[in-house]
Amino acid sequence: MVMDDFDNFLLVLTTSISGTLLAIGGIITFIYAIRKRSQLILLFSAMWLLYGVFWFMDAAAHYLYSITIMALAIIPQLIAVPCIVIFIELVRKEHVNPIKISILAIIEAIVFYITFFMAPNDNWDVIAGYGVHNKGILRISQIVFIFYFVSLYYIWSYQTWRKAPASLKRLTNLLFIGSTLFSVVTATMYALGTFIRTFNSMAFIVHSVGATTNIIVILKDPRIINILPFKAYRILVVDTNDSVALFKHDWAKVGKDEEDMFSMMLQAIGNVLDDILKKGEVQEIQMDRAVLLIHHDKNHSIASVLIASKSSKSLRYGLKRFNEEFVESFQSTLDNKQDIGRFKGTSKIVEKIFDFVPSYKEYY
Repeated sequence: MVMDDFDNFLLVLTTSISGTLLAIGGIITFIYAIRKRSQLILLFSAMWLLYGVFWFMDAAAHYLYSITIMALAIIPQLIAVPCIVIFIELVRKEHVNPIKISILAIIEAIVFYITFFMAPNDNWDVIAGYGVHNKGILRISQIVFIFYFVSLYYIWSYQTWRKAPASLKRLTNLLFIGSTLFSVVTATMYALGTFIRTFNSMAFIVHSVGATTNIIVILKDPRIINILPFKAYRILVVDTNDSVALFKHDWAKVGKDEEDMFSMMLQAIGNVLDDILKKGEVQEIQMDRAVLLIHHDKNHSIASVLIASKSSKSLRYGLKRFNEEFVESFQSTLDNKQDIGRFKGTSKIVEKIFDFVPSYKEYY
């Protein structure tokens, strides 16, 4: 089919570029997620892969002037958006806010119903030299849908940027810029496209540039996604019999008051842990502004202790792996724990296991 107008050519070109960029980004992040066994990055990649499919179908619909393809294109988008919303929710905490998901489900159900069950003549125009243009209640529902999910994305990126440590500030600056393009700017241009159709093509390009920027930033340093859920302060390996710290590593410099608190905590662990263990292992101690995660070794009188602002599944799992690797690496020296210098190599284990934890030392 020969395109007979520049507007149609521009639409097909911009949607094809968007589809290509997002498909490439989705494939790269998918490979990374499989290699790292990261469910969060898998959700992140699913968003971009599905959006890549959406843009390719959108390009085909404009090229072929097909309302059917344009309507079907909404399906991968309706699957993609919950992926990114769940990703944002799980990045912030360990569960998804049921209210946010319920609102999204209602909006998506409305968009789906209007798209497939309302009279097409009221919602679509096939414009010679341009392509397929949605209108009326369908356009309004899609704008509400887009603004809802991009607002959640924008808020997440803003909070991440605001709380980022100095070591990640340059990357989070790019994340925030890309998120602004992907969310607020794109949604605004799409809304303006209701009246001036050229804004639609501009929105597609801005959307793909912002999304690609975000993908590159996350792949460059995935620690960015762990800025909001917790702030890790310190990890210790403790001799529970003698109240001696065999190893210490800090992600954030600890003040004088906190140093005293940790010293008292070490003594407390040494004095009462044996009695408590007879009734079951202590795995977590909650404080007003921090939490102590504890993993005990069953064969040696040591415990790995991680101090953080909040508990996290990734931190608990990391602490378990750290303790196992520590014991495996220093099995032959654990009987001579007084030679603390032997455990300095533990830093390499920390870097390997906790490569997802941001460092905040630069703030102090």
